[in-house]
Amino acid sequence: MWLQSRDLTQNSSDQTPKHTRLPVRVLSFVWVFVSAFAGLLPNFAYAEGFTGGITPSRFELDANPGERLRRSVKVYNLGLRPQQYSIRTMEWDFSEAGQLSFSEALAEDSCRQWVRLERHRINVLPDPKRPRNYRFELEVPENEPSRECRFAIMIESLAQGVDPGFANGSVSMPITGRIAVIVYVNVGNVKAELKVDQLEMREINGTWVPTVKVQNTGQAHGRLDSNLIAKGPSGDPVRLALASSPILPGQTRYLPVSTEAGRTLEYPVSVRGKIYTEGTAFNVDQELAASQTLLAKQTAQD
Repeated sequence: MWLQSRDLTQNSSDQTPKHTRLPVRVLSFVWVFVSAFAGLLPNFAYAEGFTGGITPSRFELDANPGERLRRSVKVYNLGLRPQQYSIRTMEWDFSEAGQLSFSEALAEDSCRQWVRLERHRINVLPDPKRPRNYRFELEVPENEPSRECRFAIMIESLAQGVDPGFANGSVSMPITGRIAVIVYVNVGNVKAELKVDQLEMREINGTWVPTVKVQNTGQAHGRLDSNLIAKGPSGDPVRLALASSPILPGQTRYLPVSTEAGRTLEYPVSVRGKIYTEGTAFNVDQELAASQTLLAKQTAQD
């Protein structure tokens, strides 16, 4: 059975979708929501709670107007008992400040109307070797202009776990969870246009850290990769890494630079290496003090 995403509360007649072929790049991104109170529960293991898992957790699809795509997600139950999950589509956004948000309301440029789901509820047995193969499809309208559209497939547990030990047994607090499969669809020939302007110190969560300023003037999301090494007064090399979160079209973001586990930076620090986008590298060879800005020079990469 295939259900229209926009008719989430209604039953739909059976329809058999056609097979299509389309290149797809599957990457890793999982968002798990746990009830705000779950972190306060002292005996979380007492209740099985949310035990779901998915693979892949993100799709990046290319399509042409009028084309139909079919994909599937493997849904796992990592618990001890059978679980029932509800499935629906939602809008999602990732802000310039790095905040992920979801909404049930249709966005003005939403493509959720293109999506059809296999069904809205599934049962999954507690066997990690036997995941439930869940199918979805989308059909791009014939006259759709070139653009990137995005939506999420939300998988949520219908059975709530309960921990009666909360607050010394005086309150039974439900534990719920859900996972979002993030889907990008590039209609036509669209791509990201990323420009790294500078590296600079910025305050994030009360701490001053090196950040990379990046602008996306393209029509599709992009990401940065890096190979950066920092050396402080001691001369010991410290490998740096950029946040791998998406830069959506039209955004200007400051991505934090983190150190390898257990290492800290001592200023002034020398940073050398490259920051990569698709087909382009930005050379970095600068000194950075706690309040100093580093400039990155763009070079074309063959």
